[in-house]
Amino acid sequence: MIPTDSIPFNGVGYLPAPSGHPAPQIFLCPYHPVFETGSRGAVAFRDEDDESKNTPYTFTPMKPQYWNSWTAVGWEDCEVGHGWISACTPDGERFSWEVRLQHDGNPRLEFWGARFGEAFHALELAK
Repeated sequence: MIPTDSIPFNGVGYLPAPSGHPAPQIFLCPYHPVFETGSRGAVAFRDEDDESKNTPYTFTPMKPQYWNSWTAVGWEDCEVGHGWISACTPDGERFSWEVRLQHDGNPRLEFWGARFGEAFHALELAK
């Protein structure tokens, strides 16, 4: 059974909802050790040490009518990864989610995907 705070690679799920806001829905693209995506609107996790490079992780926001200005940054180390996803509400509030990614062992026997922390208020944009 997959925990409710988790989304498998190549799956759709919800990030934990910040208080007073709808839960963002994303498609977590399949893991690929060499960055590739043909998904329109996909957001790549930028490498935290060199933001000119992408990590193997990508996702696609599913209901962009509410959440916008998505960003992601992180790192990958052969079997695991770690990062943060961030998005804005229509009124300019930015929220972030910590992400722990795993892709170790046999994907048919072990969970391959991401686990998400609770949303935290990152900053408010000037209105």
